[in-house]
Amino acid sequence: LREKYAVSSIAVWGTCYGGGRALEAAAGWYEGGASCYYEDAFSDRRAPPHVDPIACISWYPTRYDANRLFGENNEGFRTFESGEDRKVAVMAVFAENDELSGATPEDAALLRSRLENDPRVVDFMVKVFPGQKHGFAHNHLGQPEEGSDDTERFVDEGFGSVDSLTTGGDAEVACLLSTAWMETYTRVFLPTVGSPVRDEEENSWSSTLETNYQAEQKGIREELEEAISTFEDVSPDLGRMSQSRSPLLDGEANEAYDRIEEEREKIKQEILTKYGISPDD
Repeated sequence: LREKYAVSSIAVWGTCYGGGRALEAAAGWYEGGASCYYEDAFSDRRAPPHVDPIACISWYPTRYDANRLFGENNEGFRTFESGEDRKVAVMAVFAENDELSGATPEDAALLRSRLENDPRVVDFMVKVFPGQKHGFAHNHLGQPEEGSDDTERFVDEGFGSVDSLTTGGDAEVACLLSTAWMETYTRVFLPTVGSPVRDEEENSWSSTLETNYQAEQKGIREELEEAISTFEDVSPDLGRMSQSRSPLLDGEANEAYDRIEEEREKIKQEILTKYGISPDD
């Protein structure tokens, strides 16, 4: 992306198993340590460039080790491929009733503590949604094809979803928070200003968004219901439309408009005379 399309900033976003991989990419961590990244026992090929994201969104991540990825004693890369110091903003979403290893509330607390003590992390937010289960934020993002009976094999634990869920708007909030996070921290030519989320009161940013979202959602629904109940179907009266030239026309444009209207009227009269019809016809 960087070489072919001149992309200046990259964000990674993963759920469940992919969430763990997103955290690993953000930390610049590889199984076996940093040195193994450049070792290839089967080839002399040059190692591909690092992903090096500057923003990371991870939803209920699994199969990762927070102690090795982040914190003062992390095992990840300290710099980007360019040689600059690694700087990344990390957001993680968890569910209160999640029981999968790596995605429990206890895992969320551990990840938060490691992010807080990692100098490479410019900002972070770890949000635990109360009353929710694993997969709540993305479980219903896709709709099964009509007549398909092969979707059940893609909704088991291995794919990050355990059962049918009722999110009560939490899925929408998770999406809003995540997209806002990504857009905020991937801007390069218009850098983010203001205090980091990590310095604010616990969950104040996300709590405000949740409150505003619920209030806005309720207001929109009420407006739609009121608009439907008071709607009157009125046929347009085209005869009331202005036939005069636009008041914005002036100078040469005004004169050109007059010439066009004169030519239009001339053609109209010729047609009326030739076919013996009246203007009402």
